Amino acid sequence: MGPTKAMLSHSLPRALDFIKANQNPDGGWGYRPGGQSLVEPTGLCLLALKPRGDKAAMIKGLDFLKACQKDSGAVGINPQDPEGGWMAYAALLAFHDLGAAAEERRLKDWILNFEDASSRFTPADIKAIAGDYRYDASIRGWPWTLNTTGWVEPTALFIIALSRAGVPVTDKRIKSGVDLILDRKVPSGGWNFGNPYSKAYELEASTMSTALALAALGAAGVQEGRPAVSSGIRFLTLSLAGDTSTASLAWALLALNCYPTGAALAPKVSARLAGQQAADGSFRQNLFETALAFIVLSDTAILVRTPGKGR
Repeated sequence: MGPTKAMLSHSLPRALDFIKANQNPDGGWGYRPGGQSLVEPTGLCLLALKPRGDKAAMIKGLDFLKACQKDSGAVGINPQDPEGGWMAYAALLAFHDLGAAAEERRLKDWILNFEDASSRFTPADIKAIAGDYRYDASIRGWPWTLNTTGWVEPTALFIIALSRAGVPVTDKRIKSGVDLILDRKVPSGGWNFGNPYSKAYELEASTMSTALALAALGAAGVQEGRPAVSSGIRFLTLSLAGDTSTASLAWALLALNCYPTGAALAPKVSARLAGQQAADGSFRQNLFETALAFIVLSDTAILVRTPGKGR
């Protein structure tokens, strides 16, 4: 049985108090109190604070994210980063929800043109990678950094953010990202960072990568009837029986709520995640994890809208 609304209404506001109390003077947030302000924790903290309507904190946080945006529209990890990278997903979510339309439009265009290495691989490269690692390197996804190999987790994060920001799931870039995720599934169930195999050996799937992959597929409208989704949910359910990090639990809860079978399992995960909240309101004294946990425990639609027609 999951936590009741009354229980959450008492405990979750303390998470917001922890977030508000640890905003840095530059307007951003780090992963830890007093840590360097970075785009990912700042974007998620802003999403968490929005329902409380703390305008001063949100304006400062939004100004920090705007300072991270380059003339190209790219957003890096902080204002000093000269290039864009994977943390831009969190800035897009915040720009969209906080009404920074001009910044959102520029960043969205940049993300849709944020290239991985797929176009630079030769036919021989693609054949060799398929032989050694059993995936199709020609499929376009998203990398951690510009012009490097696309991986499951950044691809999933960008699909979630773009879908939330209104990019149609029929967009060719989202469809290609979905194809990459489906192509990288580990045969035994679930996903890992990106390689189903390392030459002769099948690699293990992980809870975090599987949760992110399923959440992205759900955001893109891929239905539970797809074998990859149903087997992914089975793997995720089994993996949650062991020790699981706060972030993995939160992404898993988001993923499960995207599918009918998963939604039936979600209350137990919700209760387990809520039980990790400390007396100071935080989740592991980590501002990103506190914001993420708050969001998925209070309203998963903040990150993933109800999917449209499936593929």
